[in-house]
Amino acid sequence: MTLPPHAATHIQAAQEFLKKGDHAGAEQALKQTSPEFLDHPDALEVRWELAAHAGNWDSALALSKALCQLTPESEYAWLGQACSLHELGRKQEAFDTLVAAFQKVPKSPMIAYNLACGACRLKRPADGWQWLTKAIELGGRAEVKLMALDEPDLAPLLDQICAL
Repeated sequence: MTLPPHAATHIQAAQEFLKKGDHAGAEQALKQTSPEFLDHPDALEVRWELAAHAGNWDSALALSKALCQLTPESEYAWLGQACSLHELGRKQEAFDTLVAAFQKVPKSPMIAYNLACGACRLKRPADGWQWLTKAIELGGRAEVKLMALDEPDLAPLLDQICAL
């Protein structure tokens, strides 16, 4: 669905407010968007960000599921869904969602990286290492190593990460 100029302007303004960390401004800009355009993928992304920022994870989950249905190739949509599930304490479901996401977006280093984190959270460091090496293959050793060194979820892999 193509957005008409007035709706696109409000949604783009909301996106710009989010980039600046101004969630109140983003919410105000989104309120100026006609309701029939709030289910557009761009609006759903803004709505997910606002729900996540507010800690409204049930709403964030519903929004991310809608986004996944509309844009199944979007790594953002799948990561949002997995994040929402994780925040709701549904760690195995979050991991399973990322496995399904990787099948749809197999070149995503961020999905592979998040699978590594999820595997470690589930006390499966060997699987975590496999996913981390996949993330490195897709995203580059230096960049992934730098992120991994600061990731508490990957602490069980710290010796292996340092040896990279």
